[in-house]
Amino acid sequence: MNLNYKLIATDMDDTLLNKDQEISIENEESIIDVQKKGVIFVLASGRPSFAMFEYAKKLQMDRFGGYILAFNGGELINFKNNELVFQQGLDKKDIEIIHNISKKLDLTMLLYQDDTVFATSEAAEALVEAKLCKMKFQKFEALKELEKFGVTKTAKCMIVGDPELVKNAEKYMKELYGNDYFIAISKPIFLEIANKNVNKGKTLARLGKILQIKTEEMIAVGDSGNDRPLLETVGMPVAVANAPEEIKNLSKFVSTSNDENALKTVIDKFFSS
Repeated sequence: MNLNYKLIATDMDDTLLNKDQEISIENEESIIDVQKKGVIFVLASGRPSFAMFEYAKKLQMDRFGGYILAFNGGELINFKNNELVFQQGLDKKDIEIIHNISKKLDLTMLLYQDDTVFATSEAAEALVEAKLCKMKFQKFEALKELEKFGVTKTAKCMIVGDPELVKNAEKYMKELYGNDYFIAISKPIFLEIANKNVNKGKTLARLGKILQIKTEEMIAVGDSGNDRPLLETVGMPVAVANAPEEIKNLSKFVSTSNDENALKTVIDKFFSS
């Protein structure tokens, strides 16, 4: 085992999970084995925490004391005792700003509460997110409707739609609010918007301080724009083979693809006995 690395953080979609949204048996066995050696395992995703619990359980993270870093760092949960370690999101004013932009660009806005995805339309991309996360779906049009559901804040928002329109939305949002929010594309159809003080890298560094693990002693694996801060934070940034070139360029190692047991490849390389 390489004693230099004490923690592995991985993105989920298109990184840990294969095209069928599953953890391969090879990845599962490797991750459980490395946790047995005392390595802390972190699931770091843009997903809501609700949509990560099933996978964390499968990886026995409750047994070994793993962590869930959800909503691109907006929530951090100790999965062993279900303790909410950290939370920072968007308030009512933020939701209003993002809602107005989505309307102006004729795109759909999403936000989250508990086990429900709220969206301004039943666009295919919005329904994809609810299905991916195995969450309930609730359409709303006016912001006043959200209040009926008790929604006054959220961990993150998304603007979703056709990839070209989402790319334009990212550019538009960054020009207007680049200093006010964390803005990144996670999938071509998903533009993620979170609190400016939140990203996967910042929250992982916060966890490192709690656990007294230096960022140089961490490995992170990712594939997309919202993984950039994660990869820039750790000592060993790893891209999967299916990542775009700009993510591979941030990495010190390129693993196999998400359909070729990328996490097993990483663990074999850095933690072989």
